[in-house]
Amino acid sequence: MMKKIASVIMNIFLRLKNGLLLSFYVFLLSACMQNFKFNDTAISQYYQNKEYLPSFAFSDTLNHTIHYAFSKNTDKPILMLIHGAPGAWFGYKEFFKDSLLLKKFQIVAPDRAGYNKSGVGETSIALQANLLKPLISSHQRRVVVLGRSYGAPIAAKLAMDNPKLVDELILVAPACDPQKEKFWWFSKPVNSKFARFFLPKYANRASDEKFAHRRELEKLAQDWNKIKCPVTILQGGKDWIIEPSNGKYVDSVLNTPRRFIFLPENGHLITSERYELIRDILLEL
Repeated sequence: MMKKIASVIMNIFLRLKNGLLLSFYVFLLSACMQNFKFNDTAISQYYQNKEYLPSFAFSDTLNHTIHYAFSKNTDKPILMLIHGAPGAWFGYKEFFKDSLLLKKFQIVAPDRAGYNKSGVGETSIALQANLLKPLISSHQRRVVVLGRSYGAPIAAKLAMDNPKLVDELILVAPACDPQKEKFWWFSKPVNSKFARFFLPKYANRASDEKFAHRRELEKLAQDWNKIKCPVTILQGGKDWIIEPSNGKYVDSVLNTPRRFIFLPENGHLITSERYELIRDILLEL
């Protein structure tokens, strides 16, 4: 009898503990993500030199509205930058005021479907790639596409479906291996109705993508040989967001000129941790 009572008390304690941990995590995540904003005032302050201030526009495609930032030097080859999940164009804000890059490229950075000022969220990698295509297909110019994290398979799909349109592809910390989609103890609880009620829209969009991602990557698995352009892959050895083996996976499934740069001491945020390396790679193209 005493054992049964002790077991019941222990179960209640564990449920309370897990509930409190989840509540604390949701509160913490919500507080942290409130800083995930870049309003008009912040934009003006960041680009105090108005020469580098991006322009903004909307693209309406397939019943979706895509908001994007672009630099004013419209005579240059296009460099499209695709963010991860969650994310927004301003995850690449430093690229827009890099005078060396702007001498070589017109920079285009969209908010993916469901993020920042873009419209309805979308988990389909194929559809997300189609939504971004008009931003580069209306120009008869050389196109380089860089995608990081969850943006990498979208960049890859863009190159798969448009081999004559994408001239160079750069995949940074690419979440592309369907067998290595990473989940944590809090992944399912954070996607619960309770947690979603407290979390901001972009966090819930990221959860939607997370739980559809393995299925979406499996659809891409047979199409990597459709990529015809040169590819550069960068992967950190201390990446705790995705399995570091993702970079090697992409390298193994490509049938096109490529280089795999493994950075053993870097984590997931390679575009900020190794910004100068990314810039040098772009300038060498």
